Amino acid sequence: MPFSPSAIRRSGKLSCLFATLLTTLSLSTFALSAETGASAEPQAPTASDSAAAAVTQAGQDGATLEPDASAKQTAETEQQTRPAAGDVQDPQAAATDAKPLTHLKVMLDWYTNPGHGPLVLAQELGLFKQHGLDVELIAPADPSVPPKLAAAERVDIAISYQPQLHLQVDQGLPLVRIGTLVATPLNVVVVRADSDIQSMADLKGKRVGYSVGGVEEVLLSTMLQNSGLTLDDITLTNVNFSLTPSLLTRKVDAVTGAFRNFELAQMAQEGVKGRAFYIEEEGVPTYDELIFVANSDSYSRKHEQYAAFLSAVGEATAWMINHPDKGWKLFRESDPALDTALNKKAWYATLPRFALRPAALDAGRYRDFENFLYERGMIKQRQSLDHLAIDVNAP
Repeated sequence: MPFSPSAIRRSGKLSCLFATLLTTLSLSTFALSAETGASAEPQAPTASDSAAAAVTQAGQDGATLEPDASAKQTAETEQQTRPAAGDVQDPQAAATDAKPLTHLKVMLDWYTNPGHGPLVLAQELGLFKQHGLDVELIAPADPSVPPKLAAAERVDIAISYQPQLHLQVDQGLPLVRIGTLVATPLNVVVVRADSDIQSMADLKGKRVGYSVGGVEEVLLSTMLQNSGLTLDDITLTNVNFSLTPSLLTRKVDAVTGAFRNFELAQMAQEGVKGRAFYIEEEGVPTYDELIFVANSDSYSRKHEQYAAFLSAVGEATAWMINHPDKGWKLFRESDPALDTALNKKAWYATLPRFALRPAALDAGRYRDFENFLYERGMIKQRQSLDHLAIDVNAP
């Protein structure tokens, strides 16, 4: 069995998340990540990394990373000439004739997966071209670098995470959220459905597996506190990248840091039903899991492109929700490597999580999560909303 998808993906998130604060927060990935081997494993930053150094290093990293990723994406783009499905306008006919397309580099948070569905479909359906954009989707070789490359303007937009944004802005990175891709948390605590754990309170005296500490520990502590427990009531066990295997083999009774759209599907694929405890129902303020970030100084120059990009993403999201089966067909046909049973389950599990209005900003989410992190000592100071997030459609 491959490593737990969340654990592997989260390992890359660590190195940029808490460069000076702590080693933390994880990402989710897929069986595909196992195929990438050691080459995809991120390099952890040193404790002496500064925000400026991070940006500079990101530029250097980008010079190394982008050619391979770009070449791969270019090759894929050249192959993606299939006609649009059903009631969708022909991408070629949809291309803007009046003026040249504006090239936009968009770096994903990880290798292409169902969580990137709206982007892939916007490309496949010709929606980016309809909005005057020539979008280049780039998969990072190191999942820690996308926000840094956006901060350094080596890419125009990067996919990142709301908790990560708070921490990186606190560290001084010139980043701002311009849109939302997945509008709910994906993080969950998972147990076997055939266990005697029916609620978080039942975790007392149990073994809980985790991949990394830091914010994950803060989130779990808050969930336990919501049920009258503390971290002293459980036994934390580091299971490294084996969240799902550790649960399936009963090495632990629960795991934290799993992703609700993948781990549960992975368990089902192995014939074991899981039970999830959702962090937003257990005392943790809700947040946007996947967001689009850009250099905060570039906003005035690229505002129109950002708005056009988000319009295309929103149209693709609406289309794939209206046509989930056609959407899955287009998605898997965009790259044969995506056509797996786990990805298919994840596709349908992720659909209801996508932001229907990617540009819309929920100011309360950013205010509440900022306060949550500040009160727990995860950030040094509170930021004003416009330092964290922007509504590109605001007057």
